[in-house]
Amino acid sequence: MVNIAIFASGNGSNFQSIVDSYKQNKLFVNKIILITNRKNCYASQRAIDNNIKNYNFLLSNYKDKREYEESILKVLQKENISYIFLAGYMTMITDILINKFKNKIINIHPSLLPSFKGKDAVRDALNYKVYLTGFTIHYVNEEMDSGQIIFQKEVKVYKNDNIDTLRLRIQEQEHIYYWKIINKIIKGEEV
Repeated sequence: MVNIAIFASGNGSNFQSIVDSYKQNKLFVNKIILITNRKNCYASQRAIDNNIKNYNFLLSNYKDKREYEESILKVLQKENISYIFLAGYMTMITDILINKFKNKIINIHPSLLPSFKGKDAVRDALNYKVYLTGFTIHYVNEEMDSGQIIFQKEVKVYKNDNIDTLRLRIQEQEHIYYWKIINKIIKGEEV
């Protein structure tokens, strides 16, 4: 079994669903740690509530992004981390981590990529009046939301949807599937 790190910046609902599957012995990992990059984000509280180690890194405490990611890398190496799973981590990953974790950094994004990259994917889907959106699990590379797609799940868009209702329905599906895909990835199984 392997050790994994979850990177989060906000509420941490995907982090919670991963932790829940781990606590129910459904997720085949030895250990989970949380890396956060915002002060007082709710994901950190979820880590405390679940006895998960949380390391908080604020970019403003470092001279540049390189020093920031090198500090994160030291913790990942100390904790013997094999995979990184992004779950609402709102910072671009650079070559510092990408080169050390080649094809072992995975992101979940709330759209059917390549459509609607970036942080406003749910809003963009509504603005473009698409009838289907969803989420994508993909490998991370140096370009935003551009890595090889691992898995996608469609979510219907209803006429009366707003950002909150659509985001919630997408997240409900993410919570069902993300930990299952994590299991397949770490076991080397076909997704």
